[in-house]
Amino acid sequence: MSSSFLRWDASTPVRRDEASVNPEAPRRGDSRDVEIVLPGRGLQYPGRLAALRLEDCLVETRCRLEDGTAVEIWFRTENMPLRIAARLVEKSDRGVAFQFQRMPLRKQEQLDALRTELGLS
Repeated sequence: MSSSFLRWDASTPVRRDEASVNPEAPRRGDSRDVEIVLPGRGLQYPGRLAALRLEDCLVETRCRLEDGTAVEIWFRTENMPLRIAARLVEKSDRGVAFQFQRMPLRKQEQLDALRTELGLS
């Protein structure tokens, strides 16, 4: 029986004890780096966040997905991964636009924290 999984790689890992002692410790990668993941298919595309609102985002990427494709957008905030379900709504020269699906209040709060972290609030 074969199994597949997605691995969360980061260029600059942070040990948890360092992050709790030193809030200025380096984070896991750049806060604008994202992964676009097709759940259950094992496909993922790297991207760079160009715009972020509470209902949608624009990602600079070269993914070959069709409009309406259901994905997960993997963000990094407060040294933790944040996964949000979304649908691809438009491709343009600026990037790929995704509309977020309904999410629990906790994820909305984490997304708002990321917006603050990026200076977008």
